[in-house]
Amino acid sequence: MTAMTRLRRQAILRQATGYIELGELLVETDRPVPESARRLLERALGLLAEIPEPTRSLPGTKMLEGEALRALGRWEDALHLLQAVTEHDPDKLEAWLGMGWCLKRLGRLEDAIGVLERGLEATPQQPILHYNLSCYLSLGGRVQAAIEHLARAIAIDGRFRDLTEVEPDFDPIRTDPRFVAATSVTV
Repeated sequence: MTAMTRLRRQAILRQATGYIELGELLVETDRPVPESARRLLERALGLLAEIPEPTRSLPGTKMLEGEALRALGRWEDALHLLQAVTEHDPDKLEAWLGMGWCLKRLGRLEDAIGVLERGLEATPQQPILHYNLSCYLSLGGRVQAAIEHLARAIAIDGRFRDLTEVEPDFDPIRTDPRFVAATSVTV
């Protein structure tokens, strides 16, 4: 590969990353994708499609494409790419989170739980994986497991305690005394 080709591919990847980041800023969770975000995310996908092999098949490129598809609500398409990323790089936190996100929105909550559990096997000290798994377990009615993972997330990074106040996924267990104890600040 020539230096010019390498520079062009790097520029395309940077542009696509920028479009995805901007598009994601405009997307609200569980709301229809605004047209402005859709245009940015579709532009990113168009740029990524221009990248020839073997760069197109690299985990970093697949991750970008998966994130764009996830943000567009094309969850099934995103799943395949994100799964390929985790198979190549099991430590890729964003891929595990993205797969869980997609599976939850596809109504496959137990699969989402399983994915985050596998993600924790690969990266056990990631508080955001514990937190998201806690959310999904709460929705699935598995109170004790939800609280255990929430407690681990908070133990690793106390900032996760503050997120519980506004997280609707905890509504099913919000009044449970174990949840109240796990989220209370002790001085």
